[in-house]
Amino acid sequence: MTDSTTLRELNQQVWLAYQHAYHARDAEAFLALHDPGMIHAGGPAKRVSEFDEFALSTTEWFADLADRGDDVAIAFRFTERVTNGRVASERGVYRLTATRANGEHKALHGHFHVFTRRVEDRWRIVADYDSDDKGTVTARDYDSARPLDDITAWQASDLDAAD
Repeated sequence: MTDSTTLRELNQQVWLAYQHAYHARDAEAFLALHDPGMIHAGGPAKRVSEFDEFALSTTEWFADLADRGDDVAIAFRFTERVTNGRVASERGVYRLTATRANGEHKALHGHFHVFTRRVEDRWRIVADYDSDDKGTVTARDYDSARPLDDITAWQASDLDAAD
């Protein structure tokens, strides 16, 4: 069973902080959410990288966005949230909204699977996988997943209810 206190901590320390740093194109704040031993897989390049490579590509991408005057925002909805209070596995659908300097908008959707660990009383991302599944993930997929603030959906499983 996943407790509401842990999910609220994950929301504050990982997901809301992730969204804020992403939108602000703040590479330092964004990378601080990740453990230095983290692994990232998937993404547009469809590759596996460790923290140093991930940090460099993220920093360059955020700087490039800022130089062009483009904006980016990301939001998450969940299909699974499992935690024991020390480690967590969370899966779902993301929506990446890009706004070009000329005002043009584009929304992209994809799946994510993130593993986090509590390190010195803070949650840190230790493994992150994302995929756009070749454009087959849609706004409907995003809308059908559970919102970030829907904590009660994850508090009891069918097995817990049967006990």
